[in-house]
Amino acid sequence: MTDQDVGTRIRELRRARGLTQSDLVKRGLLSAAYLSLIETGRRRPSPDVLRHLADVLGTTTEYLLSGRNPGSWQEIERRLAFAELALHHAAPGEALTEFEAVLDGGPPPLHRRAGLGRARALELLGRTEEALSAFEALWKTAGPGSAEWAERATDMLRCGRDMGDYGYACDLGERAMATFEELDMAWSEEVVRLGVTLAGVYIERGDLARASRLLRRLIDVSDGMGSPLARGSAYWNAALVAHYQARDADAKALADRALALFGEADHQRNLAGLRYVYGMLMLESQDGDPGRAREVLLDAHERLTSVGSSRELGLCETSLSQAAVRLGAPEEALRWAAAARSRVTPDSDRLTEARALITLGLAQVAAGRADDGAATLTEGERALRQAAPARAVVDLWNRLAVHHEEHGDHEAALRAYRQAMKTAGYRLPASTGTPASTGTPATTLPSGAS
Repeated sequence: MTDQDVGTRIRELRRARGLTQSDLVKRGLLSAAYLSLIETGRRRPSPDVLRHLADVLGTTTEYLLSGRNPGSWQEIERRLAFAELALHHAAPGEALTEFEAVLDGGPPPLHRRAGLGRARALELLGRTEEALSAFEALWKTAGPGSAEWAERATDMLRCGRDMGDYGYACDLGERAMATFEELDMAWSEEVVRLGVTLAGVYIERGDLARASRLLRRLIDVSDGMGSPLARGSAYWNAALVAHYQARDADAKALADRALALFGEADHQRNLAGLRYVYGMLMLESQDGDPGRAREVLLDAHERLTSVGSSRELGLCETSLSQAAVRLGAPEEALRWAAAARSRVTPDSDRLTEARALITLGLAQVAAGRADDGAATLTEGERALRQAAPARAVVDLWNRLAVHHEEHGDHEAALRAYRQAMKTAGYRLPASTGTPASTGTPATTLPSGAS
C-alpha cells in the first residue's frame, strides 16, 4: 500500500458517489486542504480520518487501505447495485425491496447509500410523506452547507411541494438558504438548484414577484458558474413565471434556452420534466398549438416513464387529456384522464385528486357522457374546496367556470369564478348595500359631477 494508492481510492470513490471535497470535510478533523493533500498522496490519513472517510463514502477502512472489501460484502453490494439499476429503469417497487434488505442486514457503511435509494424509490412510488421522512433523516446527518446537505434539502422541499404543504416547503427552503448565506460558502450547483426549487414553490403558491426576484439572482449566479444544470434549472422556472404573467414569447425563449442547457448537462429527469413544461406552455399559451403540444407531451411522458415520479406522470397525463379534447379526440382524452386518475392514492393531496377528477370529468363531457361528466366534476369540485390555496387551485376553478359558461350554466360559472377569486386572496364584499334593479332607469349624474 502507498499513500498515493489510498488517495486515489478516496478520490475515485468520492467522484463515483457524486460528492465534492467539501462534502467530506468535518470541522476539527478534516479540512478541504488536508483532504486535497491526502487525495494526491502527499499526506497519509490518520486512523480517525480514515474511519470518517470510510463512513461518508460507504466503504470500509480495509478497502481504503488495501483496495479489498470483506468477502461478505460482495453479495450485499451486488443487491445494492441491482436496486440502483431497477430504480433507474422505472422499477421502484423492486428497488425498494432490495434497498430495505440492505438496510436490514447489510453493513453500516452501506446504509447511507441504501437509505438514499430507499427515499427515492418511495418518492417514485407516490409515498411522498414516507419519502420526506427518509430524506430528512439523511439531511440531518449531512454537513450544513455541503452539496449533500443542499441536495437533501431540495429533496425535502420537493416532497413538501408535492404534498401541497407550501408553508412547510417555503419555511424549509428559506431556512436552508439563510443557513447557506450565514456560512458564507461559495455557490455550488446544488445550492442553486435548492434556490430554484424554492422559487418553484413560490410559483405554485402564486407569489410570482418573490419567485422573479429569487430567480434573477440565481440566473446571475449560475451564469457566472457556467454549470449547464444550474443555469437550465433557473431558466426553466423563469419560463414558468413568464408564462403565468402572460408573457408567452419570453416564456418560450426561456424554455428553449433551458432545453439547450439540459441537453448539455445530460440530466434525464430534469430534461423529461422540462419537456412536459414545454408542452404545457404550447398548450396553454394565447396562440397555443395543441397538435404540437401533444407531440412534445408524448415525448415527455415516455421519458418520465423511466425517470419521473407518479405525480409528474399524472401532470403530464392531464395535459395530454386536455390536448386530446382540443384536438377533437375524446376517446384518447378519456384514456389519458383515466391514467391520471389511477395514480391518485389515499396519500395524494387534494389538489392532485381534484386535478385528476376535473380532467376526467371534462373528458367524459367531451365524449358525450354528460351525466358521468357532471358527477365526476361535482366530485372534483368537492376535492378542490379542500385543497390548500395555490395558483393551480385558482386555475382549476377558472377552468370549471369557463366550462360552465360554455354549457350555459351561468350560475355555476359565477360560483366557480367567485371561488377562484377567494382562493387568490380577494375578499368578496357581503353586500354593496344597493337594492336590486326593478327596471327603473339608472340616475344620470349631472354634467361635471364626480
